[in-house]
Amino acid sequence: MQRRNRPGQRPSSTSFGWLWWLVGLVLVSGVILVLLAPTLVTSYIRAYVQKDDFRQKAEDLIAARMDGSAHIAPITWNDDTASVTDLSFSNPGWSVEAGGLHAALDFGAIRQGKWSIQNAGADDLTLRHTAGTDSPPSANTAKFDASNDGIPSFLRRYIPTQTRISGFEVHRFVFEQAGWKIADSQLHLGDWHTAEVSVSAKLNGGKLHTPILAPEQKEPLQFDLTRATLRVADSQFQISDAALRWKQASEATLRGSVKYETGAWQIFTHVKAVPMDEFLDAWWKQRLSGKIEGDLEMAGARNAPPAWKADLSLKDGALTGLPILDKLVTYTNTHRFKRLVLDICSASFRPQGDALRIEKIIVQSNGLLRIEGALTIRGRALEGDFLLGVTPETLSGIPGDNSRVFVESNPGAPPGLQWTRVRIVGTLDAPMEDLSSRLIGAAGMSLLLDTPGAIVGQGAETLLKPVLGEDAAKLPGKVINGAGGVIENGVNAGSGLLKSVLPIFPGK
Repeated sequence: MQRRNRPGQRPSSTSFGWLWWLVGLVLVSGVILVLLAPTLVTSYIRAYVQKDDFRQKAEDLIAARMDGSAHIAPITWNDDTASVTDLSFSNPGWSVEAGGLHAALDFGAIRQGKWSIQNAGADDLTLRHTAGTDSPPSANTAKFDASNDGIPSFLRRYIPTQTRISGFEVHRFVFEQAGWKIADSQLHLGDWHTAEVSVSAKLNGGKLHTPILAPEQKEPLQFDLTRATLRVADSQFQISDAALRWKQASEATLRGSVKYETGAWQIFTHVKAVPMDEFLDAWWKQRLSGKIEGDLEMAGARNAPPAWKADLSLKDGALTGLPILDKLVTYTNTHRFKRLVLDICSASFRPQGDALRIEKIIVQSNGLLRIEGALTIRGRALEGDFLLGVTPETLSGIPGDNSRVFVESNPGAPPGLQWTRVRIVGTLDAPMEDLSSRLIGAAGMSLLLDTPGAIVGQGAETLLKPVLGEDAAKLPGKVINGAGGVIENGVNAGSGLLKSVLPIFPGK
């Protein structure tokens, strides 16, 4: 006979054993599910990214993030590597066009909670800043909707929120911004991850087109790009080091920045071995030679002309055939003036309204002369004020010069020179100076006041010829020492010389 439990008697513990087994099974299944979730997510993502729905979602995401429109060509997968024939997106400020894109997705990194993109690159990438105004684009009302991406809700928490891209290579890169253009360069972007606000970049080869139109250049300056190291951020890009080459063997190194929103840019450049004749008109090309070295600073903004300043020197410089040099050859009988070798030639250049101001000019030919001063060029017109220092030997054949012309002091200058002021006016095609006139005036004073022996010589002959005539100028002492009326003739001759040079600049 079967025994019954007495009223009030508790069931045995073995009666509910199955419940504990069920609880254990649920717990184990939960643990297994948690452990398998990343694998499930990985498997799901691997299948999802190969669907066209993923491409469309990517277009929507890019369009929403960039506040514009986007297009992605169908994605082709080969194992874990994806390739796209072309991609483009644009908004009111930027446009991007890329071709031949490829990248490998490390699905194993998804289990570690991150997206890892490797071996990424493109055959072609063109980046243009297209904004015509400084005002930001209007906000896009279309927002990215990620709620219907097909990912089960219990797996969504395992979707990585961190991204790491191990570099990006572009074979042909083009960048355009506010008149500047980098063309046909190779681009390498460094590693980037979600927390980064900028990325490093390197450029090799290509061309740099600028909006700068230099004097006597028919087209804006264009350089060969040797290399460049940059950092690209969301508001600007900075050039920390770049090397450029120009015509012949010219080189330039530069650093600077460009701000996307305003188009403001600034460049600091050091140049060397730049041929001077590239910036000279035909008249000066025949008379000035050498290669430029120095520092150039430029800045500008969208729809604004660039501002600049430069501190430059001329290496291996020479002056040939200047009218004032030809006169000095004649006056001093020093043929070194015919082709003046410039041991020092430097100046600072600044725009000044509609004129070019050239200051801190130093021109020196060792053992012969030194020139210091400033010059203003307005259009083709010249106006300059200089100190000219020459050696005493140079002045030995010019009457009255060391006592009446070369009498200025220049305490900071090298010793052993005698100084005078020289004013330059006229035009670039026909410059005029007042030195010759003052030398003639000094010769006139010598006729009036000095002894005959003080004014004999080839320099005196050249200076006196305009007033006394060729025969009398050859023997100026006889003007005073000749027969009757000699003193009167000498006074008249000296007075005539003085009158012939006053005013120094007629009409000025």
